[in-house]
Amino acid sequence: MDPRVSGILVQLPLPDHVDERTICNGIAPEKDVDGFHIINIGRLCLDQHSLIPATASAVWEIIKRTGIQTFGKNVVVAGRSKNVGMPIAMLLHTDGEHERPGGDATVTIAHRYTPKEQLKIHTQLADIIIVAAAILNVCLLFLLDTKKKEDFMTIWTEA
Repeated sequence: MDPRVSGILVQLPLPDHVDERTICNGIAPEKDVDGFHIINIGRLCLDQHSLIPATASAVWEIIKRTGIQTFGKNVVVAGRSKNVGMPIAMLLHTDGEHERPGGDATVTIAHRYTPKEQLKIHTQLADIIIVAAAILNVCLLFLLDTKKKEDFMTIWTEA
């Protein structure tokens, strides 16, 4: 392992002929800045210290800095990608009593195949809605505390 290299970022998506899992697992876990290595994913799932994917980390930071309370809240995360939706859901549902802080929320993950009727019910019951949905060439991310409309935040980045 080269000590001159601090971290490695794999730009996803990879071409179809390249196996993403093989490439991500080929990086030393401590140099995997996106947290995509299977060891980092496992640590995230087990509430252990791990590298957290950047967007999930940013959402967590926004929640903390704006003072949105997550303890005992119902949260809907729309999007289940391994680098955005799932890590956000993991951070929000964990209890925070281990090596990493957690949100202690009840999290529902919705995705493109979630029936519209169910999505409507889940979002009406939600205290917080986080939308991390993929749209070609655009990244939209919304964070909404449904009980306080003034806490609505939008981050929009065109690719």
